[in-house]
Amino acid sequence: MDLKRPIGPSRELNPKHATFPRRVLTSAEFSQLTAIPLLCAFQPERPLVNWRQWLGLTPTVADLARELLRAAQRSGVTGWSYDAADTSLRNADHGVINLANIHREYAQARYLARPGLLQKYHAMLTPSDQSKVPRLRTLAQTRIFPILRSRNDRVTLEIQHRDAKDPFPPRAAKTFLSHLEVVNGYDRGQTVSQVKASAAPEWGLSLELAIERARANLRALPAPTWQLVGDAVWQLQSDEGYNESFLQLPKVFENLPAKGSALAMIPNRGVLLATGSDEPAGITALLAAARKSIEEAPWPLCGDLFRITPAGPELYVPIGDEAIHLATIQRLDIASVYEAQKTVLQKHCEALGDPVYVATYGIISKTSSPDDSHSWCSWAERVESLLPATDLIAFGWQFEDSRKTLMVRWTDAGQMVGHYFKPTIEDPPRFRVDEFPTPEERDALQRVAV
Repeated sequence: MDLKRPIGPSRELNPKHATFPRRVLTSAEFSQLTAIPLLCAFQPERPLVNWRQWLGLTPTVADLARELLRAAQRSGVTGWSYDAADTSLRNADHGVINLANIHREYAQARYLARPGLLQKYHAMLTPSDQSKVPRLRTLAQTRIFPILRSRNDRVTLEIQHRDAKDPFPPRAAKTFLSHLEVVNGYDRGQTVSQVKASAAPEWGLSLELAIERARANLRALPAPTWQLVGDAVWQLQSDEGYNESFLQLPKVFENLPAKGSALAMIPNRGVLLATGSDEPAGITALLAAARKSIEEAPWPLCGDLFRITPAGPELYVPIGDEAIHLATIQRLDIASVYEAQKTVLQKHCEALGDPVYVATYGIISKTSSPDDSHSWCSWAERVESLLPATDLIAFGWQFEDSRKTLMVRWTDAGQMVGHYFKPTIEDPPRFRVDEFPTPEERDALQRVAV
């Protein structure tokens, strides 16, 4: 289940590594707090905020988890527990809810917006027949919309269900551009349920026709508007939500008040940013805004840049420094996926008794040029590893009484010691290495070290 209107990386970025500014309640907020009606799921005598929030401190993941668990219990829903190790709520019957992005949205929201967010989150813990997508097309057809999602969003769920009795069901999705997919979503008001692939045949429709009818529903929504949010950068605003999904409709960009061809990015769910190809420094400003969003806002979605044509969007790569900056944003995007993958994959391997180490996807850059970055991973002697695909590999081994380390480009390493790389089923890709290069191969690698 997706939250319909996230206010904004990690796809499951660990919030322990995120920082949020302290904010003090204004007098207006203090006066209004007592006037806010509590949600029916929350006891009237309970305050909306705990002592941390009264002091203007950011609520922790544990604070949010406790509040949701209490709300679930008051609603008669049992079985949920908080797993602090991977910041998730778990239920044997209803699955896993990762809290990282939910917490980031909640922590960044204004105090007066938090009750509504809690209501949305609470709905995710409460089983209801209303959450099911109607099997009758006549009941579902007006509430189906084509949402843009990354295929990487399902990485953790796929790994968690590998040993399950029933495989994780595929969703009604079609490849869009890059790692994006068009997914049919059933609008439940505050949330959107992703439609299973089996729904279209039950409705008597092909997947393509079901998606096209969903697009017709998107076109029929009230026209969104463009709001200037920076130097020659505009953000799409829609009262109905689905901001990022409007990327599918070229007509929306006809009203963009920018010079030249429309260029757009959807760094996060709920965020569509755009500029014009003829705007001075427009691409630079767009990239800066997208990077800030993908680093700070919840639910990162895509780090690619698109050019809007009458036939629809297409991938676009600028030149010079702008191309370097775009590549860094794309690395930040995939880094959050690899981080989420690493956490659940390491647990999966440990449960199988596999001693393999799931290597970290890292990003390095020069202090003098933060927009120019490279990705890297480490490959250590005597450590069976699952390596992410990176720009560089750091080799490490013991040499006499000291530790020897060298950095080699992935392409060079692939040519010289690629015979150790064993492809796996993982997506994004990982390569298993059970052996380490020989002394002779290490000498050769040192000659191409960076």
